[in-house]
Amino acid sequence: MTKNLNILNSIFHKASDNRKLYVFLFCLSLSTFFWFLNALGKKFTTDVVYQVSYNHFPSNKVVLNELPKYFKIKIRGFGFDLMTYKLKIRKPSFTINLSKIDGIHQPIDSTQQNTLASSSFASYIASQLGDNIEIKEIYPDSIHFLLDVKKEKLVKIIPITKINFEKQYQLFGKIQVKPLTTTVRGPSSIIDTLEQVYTDRIFFQNLSKTVTKSVSFNKKYAQSQLEFNPSKVILYVPVEKYTETSIMVNIAYVNVPDSITMKAIPNEIELKFMVPLSKMESLTNAKFSAEIDYKQINENYNHKLKVEIKEYPSYIQSLTLNPGKVEYILRKQN
Repeated sequence: MTKNLNILNSIFHKASDNRKLYVFLFCLSLSTFFWFLNALGKKFTTDVVYQVSYNHFPSNKVVLNELPKYFKIKIRGFGFDLMTYKLKIRKPSFTINLSKIDGIHQPIDSTQQNTLASSSFASYIASQLGDNIEIKEIYPDSIHFLLDVKKEKLVKIIPITKINFEKQYQLFGKIQVKPLTTTVRGPSSIIDTLEQVYTDRIFFQNLSKTVTKSVSFNKKYAQSQLEFNPSKVILYVPVEKYTETSIMVNIAYVNVPDSITMKAIPNEIELKFMVPLSKMESLTNAKFSAEIDYKQINENYNHKLKVEIKEYPSYIQSLTLNPGKVEYILRKQN
């Protein structure tokens, strides 16, 4: 019985302590709430970041410099009015109409600089903020526009590729670009010296067949305000299976005086090369020619002369000569 009374007494004491805690927390919350309301009723100064965009760019000009994407605006107002911006409930932004900048649409012959004071669009920002908020400062205080004449030019397209082939497969001919040229439009300071443009780097892994791929131009051109028409090109990469083979070719002699007879030792060489399987039959009628030049003796007094391959089919790859240099015998004719 005594034990039960002690338990009940302990419970009553805890409940009493909890009530005191709840009362304390309620009073603290209430005082905090009123303090917060009082604070919001006072004026504060704070910064608001505005996101900026631009429209009505001049059609005959290019803006060379990077324009500000954000403005930091120092504003003053009551806490109630500023709270929505500090809590980022509202994401302020505005657009600058470039057609309203003095002289920006006037024709020019070379680069031109224009400046727009930030104070010129302060009233527009103020209208968005409301009557109870005052603009104290805008940073940056001005926007600078570096303008250049916009020109266009037809230039050659150079593909940038890296290719790994499967074993025995190689490029069959040249990589083709369609179209061969593109019209580039942009600042005259760049267009005037531009002779060719490059595609994005394309990597082909383990190629074993011909591929066709659409590719854009190198992304660095966008930083220079260059536009392309067409904006993409087609790359045609011809691939075929190759096999190794060899043939023997007789050596010819050039620039030999009429009074001298020349003979190479050996007088024929072995040509080793890779040939597409589809062209194996064509090798029977293919033309190969190798020669040594008598003038090499007069110029360098060589004991051996380099063999030059003057004619061979365009479709063969990895051509090697054995031997690459030959000895020779000279005899005077009677």
